Amino acid sequence: MSQIKFVMLDFDGTIADSFASVICCAEKMCLNAGYSFDKSIIERSMGCTTEECIARLIGNRDPEVIERLTAAYNVIYNREGLDMINLFDGVLNTVKHLHSKGIKIAITSNNIVSAISYVAERLGLMPYLECIVGVECVEHGKPEPDIAIEAMRRAGVTAEESLVVGDSTYDMGMGRNAGCHCCGVSYGCDTPQTLTESGAEWIIDNFSELEQIVLG
Repeated sequence: MSQIKFVMLDFDGTIADSFASVICCAEKMCLNAGYSFDKSIIERSMGCTTEECIARLIGNRDPEVIERLTAAYNVIYNREGLDMINLFDGVLNTVKHLHSKGIKIAITSNNIVSAISYVAERLGLMPYLECIVGVECVEHGKPEPDIAIEAMRRAGVTAEESLVVGDSTYDMGMGRNAGCHCCGVSYGCDTPQTLTESGAEWIIDNFSELEQIVLG
């Protein structure tokens, strides 16, 4: 697919194996704040913003409560969770190869830039990234198009030249709403069927398969 010049990668569940980290930190946050913890709610909420995930987890949408618990979660996540995260098989080599072929690469996520940057630096991804656009960089997170639009602006590319890669319907929704091509990964939070119904033009089972889609 030679017209692709820019690849936007979701972070959690797409390039980063972070599920255990999120579960651990969310459980500690809940226990510290006196809330019960339901792992299945986290499983169903992967891909959405931290605030939305916490609101679902505690069954409360009071803005002050959500703000307080999000801050508490972020403290635990930054202190303990980030070093638990690793890349999925094939991610680093694939990103290196795409970069060597002149493909611009970004991480576009409902996570925050500081956390992504820390992990990207620790795991060797940073030299190959055009930019990192997190949820705090825009007015609306996924599935709204804001994150993709901001990343394309920074990279100087068009939607037709851009491919969104992700594991959730939030990623596919963002890509579709921004007019980009979309590729789902089968090993994340949503099923291949759900991803296809949400706009994925391709589904890959291993991250290294992305090379064939982008480079042909």
